[in-house]
Amino acid sequence: MKAPKRVVVSMALFLLSIGVSAAIADETLVELLKKRFPISRIDVQNAAVEGTVVRPGARLRLEVDDVQAKRLRVTQANTKSPRFHTPDYARVGVTAGQLVTLEPGELKLRKGTELVVLDIKVQADTVRLFTHTREPVSSAGGRPVYGCTEFVFRFDRALNSPADAAPVQQAIERWLSPIS
Repeated sequence: MKAPKRVVVSMALFLLSIGVSAAIADETLVELLKKRFPISRIDVQNAAVEGTVVRPGARLRLEVDDVQAKRLRVTQANTKSPRFHTPDYARVGVTAGQLVTLEPGELKLRKGTELVVLDIKVQADTVRLFTHTREPVSSAGGRPVYGCTEFVFRFDRALNSPADAAPVQQAIERWLSPIS
């Protein structure tokens, strides 16, 4: 039995609208988080000052000791190509009130270290904050370097609406408090 063309078109439009509204909801949650935690930009083109925050966004204070970080890495394909930040972060998971190292780094950040946010990603039941130390920190060799940490916040349910922003923000701010 053939469905009338009008029914098929209506059904297709309905399904498309569901997909579009879900995408808008995700985007809205990301946008709300980016408003609360504005993204910073760092200099990677000038090797003498690479890692310096050139466009400050949110400044966050680390609320715990011994958080893993990897040193900032910058790469360049050849001498004529631009330099770019290699997305190499120590990964730290935050689940059920616990902080767990998922991927270690060569640096340990102390409580009170200031961080800036370089990116925010929202996926299903996870929010990822990609951070960078605002100032260089001491490395094992004694040379000050910038540190990069990815905080992975996991939640018990899917995050798909702007109403989810408040609990996500509270979870983030338990570990990374905003500095005015």
